[in-house]
Amino acid sequence: MVSLTFLLLLGAIGLLALIPTRRLYLAGWSPRALALYYVGLVALALIVAELRAPARFLLPILVVAYIAPFVTARAGLRRLFGRSERVSSPIVSRPATRGLPPPAETGETPPPAAPGPGVGRTGPPAAGPEDEQTTDRS
Repeated sequence: MVSLTFLLLLGAIGLLALIPTRRLYLAGWSPRALALYYVGLVALALIVAELRAPARFLLPILVVAYIAPFVTARAGLRRLFGRSERVSSPIVSRPATRGLPPPAETGETPPPAAPGPGVGRTGPPAAGPEDEQTTDRS
């Protein structure tokens, strides 16, 4: 009969092994490779947890197998050599413009521009930073 402690250990290891397995899933690994990785990681962790003698040699392998999905060679090389995430293409494209296209392209007249700050206000002008410094309220 299997003890409750062993079942709890198996459950905890299984949940912890899901974290790097999910990372590999997002990287596009096949379902078969994901299953092999998960089962191998859980089996190795159980061996390390239960048997004391081989744990000394298997623990570093377990740590590397657990952390490896979080380390990507491409991103590491980009950081090392200072390259950006995007590779620039030799084709030069026109930057996107904000707002509406010019009237010649659409045949319509553009809407009137929004008034600037302070234009169209009915109250007194707002105090600027220079007004605050000259006013002495003791």
